Amino acid sequence: MYPAGHFLLAAVPLTVYTVAQWRRLPSGPMVLLLLVATQLPDVIDKPLAWTFAILPSGRMLAHSLVVSLPLLTGVVLLAARWGYVRYAVVFSAGYLSHIAGDFYPILRLGTEYYFFPNLFWPLLAANPDRTPSFAAHSPDSLLSLAVPMAVFGLAVSYSLVTLYRRDDRFPAGVPPR
Repeated sequence: MYPAGHFLLAAVPLTVYTVAQWRRLPSGPMVLLLLVATQLPDVIDKPLAWTFAILPSGRMLAHSLVVSLPLLTGVVLLAARWGYVRYAVVFSAGYLSHIAGDFYPILRLGTEYYFFPNLFWPLLAANPDRTPSFAAHSPDSLLSLAVPMAVFGLAVSYSLVTLYRRDDRFPAGVPPR
């Protein structure tokens, strides 16, 4: 799954839930947090595997449930202590949706899915990537980047606009003196 797909896999349910529950769109900070959370497993694993050759697979360390579930549980518990549990839950849901997006073939193939062992690394030995490079996974044309760039541009723009409008010093429509 490509970056925009990971983001949309988490953003659509968050938006539906927020609209159904509170009759408004998710806040800008929530959208920005979700954008970061849905990309984080690849931001960690892909460079470690494909650039630095530290890991044998770009779906291993940060994509492992054995590693991520305890860390995310810790994040939620710490956030609950400080009153940010909602943000931690959104972050965790976005992060786990990334893993679900990468490992959904397990539902059809079970343990025959090539990357199945990586989901449980280090308990199981990870399978290496068949094509371990960014170039092998790059889009075919610049036109194919239009949709992902539009999705990310809209998400970041929405986040920045809602953050700006929340600034109490300058209410919308009233210029500063």
